[in-house]
Amino acid sequence: MTILKKNKPQIHSIQLSRRSKPITEQTYHISNNRNPSISIITPTYNSAKTLTSCLDSIKTQDYRGDIEIIIADGGSTDSTLVIARKYTDKIYPNPLKTGEAGKAAGVKQAKNEIIALIDSDNILPSEDWLSRMIEPFKDREIAGTEPLYYTYRREDGYITRYCAMLGTKMIQNSKILHGEHHK
Repeated sequence: MTILKKNKPQIHSIQLSRRSKPITEQTYHISNNRNPSISIITPTYNSAKTLTSCLDSIKTQDYRGDIEIIIADGGSTDSTLVIARKYTDKIYPNPLKTGEAGKAAGVKQAKNEIIALIDSDNILPSEDWLSRMIEPFKDREIAGTEPLYYTYRREDGYITRYCAMLGTKMIQNSKILHGEHHK
């Protein structure tokens, strides 16, 4: 899960906007008075098993701002598209079928100030997750955010659980190395 400001010039690998007017830093500066609009990009390919849980966790967010959900599908042959249509009509093809290509295809369609890249097997862990992830963008210098701690479900496979625990442990160790860890 990654969240990015749409207008930051450091992001060169994909074309972020096809607008006729240039996007300026001031245009997308996030004030303390309003919540920025968010485009949530979810790449899919035969994701029926996990997609409902993912999209339900997005729909139950307490975020008070405009949210669009964009699905970039790699040609699913299961019920992924049927499920996706229950949540959004913004479904676009991803001919390369990979998750990264799907994210790029979705970003090209995004209309909002903030881009949230959320994979189809991710479940947002709390109703305020999105609000907390957006908070750092009040600082003009922030270009992106990542969750510090990873969660998993007991029914997840052992590799998913291991990676979630490993990621959290690496962050804890990094804080110790940089003197940020407090007992």
